[in-house]
Amino acid sequence: MATQVPGEKPCLVLIDASGFIFRAYHAIISLSTSKGVPTNAVYGFTRMMLKTLRDLEPSHVALAFDKDSRLGRQKIDPNYKANREGPPDDLIPQFALIRRVVDVLDIPILEMEGWEADDVIGTLAAKAEAQGFSVLVVTGDKDFIQIVDEHIRLFDPMQDKHTAPEDVRQRLGIEPSQMRDYLALIGDAIDNVPKVPGIGPKTAVELIREFGDVENLLARLDEVKKPKIREALRANQETLRMAKQLVTFKTDLPVETDFHKLIRRPIKEDEARALFSELEFYKLIQEMPAPTTLPQTLAASRVEPEILRTAEALGVFLTRARTEGRLALIPAFEGLPLTSPLVGLGLAIAGGATAYLPLLHRVLGFEGLSPDALREQLLPVLAAQEMRIVGHDLKALTLLLGPLGLVLPQGADDVELLSYLLNPSRREHALTDLARERLRLELPAPFDAAQARRAGTGLADRTPEEVAFAYGGKADAALQLLEALWSEVETAGLTKLAREMEMPLVAVLSRMERTGIRVDLQALQGISRHVDAQCKTLLVKIEAQAGKAFNVNSNAQLAQVLYEELKLPVLKRNKTGPSTDADVLEKLAEQHPLPSTVLEYRTLSKLKSTYLDALGPLIDATGRVHTTYNQTGTATGRLSSSDPNLQNIPIRTEIGREIRRAFVADPGWLLISADYSQIELRLLAHVAEDPGLLDAFGKDEDVHTRTAAEVFAVSPADVLPEQRRVAKMVNFGIAYGLSAHGLSTRLKIPVEEARSVIQRYFERYGGIRRYLDETIEKARRTGSVETLFGRRRLMTDLHSRNRNVAQAAERAAINMPIQGTAADLIKLAMLKVDSELTRAGLHARMLLQVHDELLFEAPEEEATRVEQLVRECMMGVAQFKVPLKVDVGMGHSWADAH
Repeated sequence: MATQVPGEKPCLVLIDASGFIFRAYHAIISLSTSKGVPTNAVYGFTRMMLKTLRDLEPSHVALAFDKDSRLGRQKIDPNYKANREGPPDDLIPQFALIRRVVDVLDIPILEMEGWEADDVIGTLAAKAEAQGFSVLVVTGDKDFIQIVDEHIRLFDPMQDKHTAPEDVRQRLGIEPSQMRDYLALIGDAIDNVPKVPGIGPKTAVELIREFGDVENLLARLDEVKKPKIREALRANQETLRMAKQLVTFKTDLPVETDFHKLIRRPIKEDEARALFSELEFYKLIQEMPAPTTLPQTLAASRVEPEILRTAEALGVFLTRARTEGRLALIPAFEGLPLTSPLVGLGLAIAGGATAYLPLLHRVLGFEGLSPDALREQLLPVLAAQEMRIVGHDLKALTLLLGPLGLVLPQGADDVELLSYLLNPSRREHALTDLARERLRLELPAPFDAAQARRAGTGLADRTPEEVAFAYGGKADAALQLLEALWSEVETAGLTKLAREMEMPLVAVLSRMERTGIRVDLQALQGISRHVDAQCKTLLVKIEAQAGKAFNVNSNAQLAQVLYEELKLPVLKRNKTGPSTDADVLEKLAEQHPLPSTVLEYRTLSKLKSTYLDALGPLIDATGRVHTTYNQTGTATGRLSSSDPNLQNIPIRTEIGREIRRAFVADPGWLLISADYSQIELRLLAHVAEDPGLLDAFGKDEDVHTRTAAEVFAVSPADVLPEQRRVAKMVNFGIAYGLSAHGLSTRLKIPVEEARSVIQRYFERYGGIRRYLDETIEKARRTGSVETLFGRRRLMTDLHSRNRNVAQAAERAAINMPIQGTAADLIKLAMLKVDSELTRAGLHARMLLQVHDELLFEAPEEEATRVEQLVRECMMGVAQFKVPLKVDVGMGHSWADAH
């Protein structure tokens, strides 16, 4: 809504910049760029500014900053704000960045040497009001109430709260102009504004309502009824007068008042994109409107793309590509690449020549190349040894070209994977983001996606001319990005990881996705009916335990039952009220049966909605489901799975095993599961070089029993099941930075007992303690951690001012070399097994990768041979100080094989 008042008054929006900055800084605990530059305050400030401008639509706007702001009031009282510490270390470098943000937002800055933003705003508001403006001050600071009147109001965007004179009267019981008297009476300990002893907010309001202001109060001291208050005021008259001076805003500073200069101007979009790219605010860039003019786009800065409508035109372009020795390919498609048709191809070669090959546009008079013609032209180029193919998300391209009989060559370059290797903590490695950040270029969008959804149209409904710039430009960007990315990868020592692991894995994952895994729909539906019945039984039980019917899926209703009706203690609060999180319910279950039943219901209900009900519609005509593997989705190098996610099916619960039983082999085939045994603990033993763990794994002992015997000082034969459970928890938790509090929570034992267990553990396994300390120290020194295969993760949060964030970073620093090495190991195993299966001429196929497990499908007559081959490949893929152990099983279902 536009900020305009009746009577056509122009509205001046004055923003308290300091308030925005500090609110943003404290609201976002930790955020930094990939280079370690802190940006939490900058990002929060920018978000708040954009929202304010969007929601208020001011006709005039200005930002007020502090500038050596204590000096003016310290002339009144040298102690004013004397105890305030300076800004935090990680906020100081953000001030200059915030100024740059303000510049690209094109908002005037107002400040005056020696005075606070409050005084600048107070002065400008008074002068604007005198010139016929309505004024809206955007702030969360209650001190601004003193300038509120019929034409000057406040707005707190964090609470979406407006403050007009009537609001002040209702909330405080005083007039807005009396706020300075109120503040003088109660003082401000943070700013060193003295208060009158014995006077709090309630008494201050009573005095102001009776006497009007401080001056009148002091003139009529004998009329103050309470003796203690009267004497306190009498003894502190001068202090009170000084306090009022300190809290009163200046309204007569010589601030420039050319209001024409404060007219709201458009954002400098090109500069904003460049700055947001530098700061890695990619979400903000995505939310910006698409450029309306071509000079800011990549396509306009290079050669206009040629539309290749015939096989002959494609042949000519590809001949040029072979001469240049490099060809970038970007597919045009919508949805998932496995189920989406290839609408077209963006192409680019060195020198800036780009093209678009339309294949499947549903427009009048369009006839694209036939698959045979495309294959005839493209196949020799893809097979040519001198050609270097470049792309972004080559797995998607592989899946789209596969049905056309086209295969990408080994050694193709994927700029997405290169970017990921350089900064795996980054959330996205989209081509548009990389072009903005590295090339300072804005890639044109093929069309307005939101508008297309409303119209029920898509990419294929566009003409080739409408999308040529977008996909030709993307191909050109990929080509331009390649050399710089490779140079950084080589400098970082990641070349081998890229060439021998990540790039070759693309083809393996593509085949796995295309193959999919068979699902027994009838078995799945049977399990769903059984779970549905269990959920209904649990709902009846919940109602009985609660003593009433309520919506168990409503956190608000559950909280009301737990805390208001059952009177259970509130252990944790969140923004919406008392928490009903799983960890809270687990603790409350010790006092009442309802929380435990709710947890059981939630578990079953989630499994039903996530898998039992969701998998059915994803089964294709051949009876198989096809997950999508993401190589760039985790900071540790692990693969992630989506659409559907098959990596999170629980294995230790009965219902999880039942769900896995619905994943089956084709008739005449068997599923073979191969799982690295205790891989992270074995890797911990290797990197820590701890004699105890090395000896246990070397002798193939039960490592948890051995640990329990060491920690509890008993012989292995005398280890109790509970002692082994504790040892197992510690063994696996140590690699994740397990704390005494964490162990206490998991084992439901006192913190002191948990601390004692961990202390005894480190006394017996000193090598692990040394590894943990050295890893954190090195990470702080170098700013990163690495796996045994050279994968790197930046660890900028280790220096965070927030203790919780820094401790989380320490846990990540400890875990990443272990979990990341395990991720590297399973990838190498996938490559080796895939190669050996092909070399041996076997028909077996790799179906799934789930953490440390690989799942295969093999003809029954090949199963024993495949089992042996897989075991040997996985055990021999790398050599460590402890032997690798692989558990292999087979059966007609996933549950039987595991």
